Amino acid sequence: MKTGSQIRLLLWKNWTLRKRQKIRFLVEICWPVLLFIGLVWLRKANPLYQQHECHFPNKAMPSAGILPWLQGIFCNANNPCFRYPTRGESPGVVSNYNNSILARFYVDIQELLLNDAEVQQLGRLWREMSSFSNFMDTLRNNPSVVSGRGLKIEDILKDDEVLTAFLLRDAGLSTSIVYQLVNAQIRLEQFASGIPDLQLKDIACSQALLERFIIFPSRTGLHMVRNAMCALSQQRLQKIEDILYANLDFFKMLKLVSIVSGKTPRSRTISDCEYVQYFPLAPPCSPPCICLEMVTFALSR
Repeated sequence: MKTGSQIRLLLWKNWTLRKRQKIRFLVEICWPVLLFIGLVWLRKANPLYQQHECHFPNKAMPSAGILPWLQGIFCNANNPCFRYPTRGESPGVVSNYNNSILARFYVDIQELLLNDAEVQQLGRLWREMSSFSNFMDTLRNNPSVVSGRGLKIEDILKDDEVLTAFLLRDAGLSTSIVYQLVNAQIRLEQFASGIPDLQLKDIACSQALLERFIIFPSRTGLHMVRNAMCALSQQRLQKIEDILYANLDFFKMLKLVSIVSGKTPRSRTISDCEYVQYFPLAPPCSPPCICLEMVTFALSR
């Protein structure tokens, strides 16, 4: 059978079926028309708009690190769409949250823990605190171990201290008296039970109390300091004490407690030259200035 005859026979068959089944014929005509009408309605009801390209934030794999991996999971849970490329799409960048507070804190902690110098400083501070704790236990339980030894006031002051300037200018003390004060040593065993409940005026005017709490370079210096400090008012003495506390360097104290406790003997020699270096504006050594030839203090015996 020729091709034309086959096509003619097929069309006749279809036409005969549609003519016999009129409902099916109507459905086959109306169904595409309804679909077309629906598409036209949707097109009119929702106008077209321009949709920009979407850039989704990248999600790091676990091999990139715990923090980037967790940030990629929780911070991108809703899969936000950005118009422009994100930072995470740049070559070599793992996460979009490298500048977040948590990420910077994580980096700082890593640098702090992995920095050898910082770790050494922390270890040194821990050793000094342990030494200071042991020293305080010794001071409470056996104060006689450090009896007669103390911390020199000059050695525990800050580098930029203002105590000496206050004593010279505001308190009106002479350079020789200030020199005796800053070179005196504080008896630590007297503070084993805390700060004594005594008035500063009573301590300043009593030679026995001064010798109880402070070791002076010489007996003459003790009398000079007592006479000068006793003439000051209670308010002025309290101001001097407050400035002394404000200018203490506790890190220097931590270093010196082991020396005072006898672990590292050290000697301190003070000469006439050191007096001139400490007080460059001081007058030549003449009465009532006391010339110190060579005074040696042993902080540990």
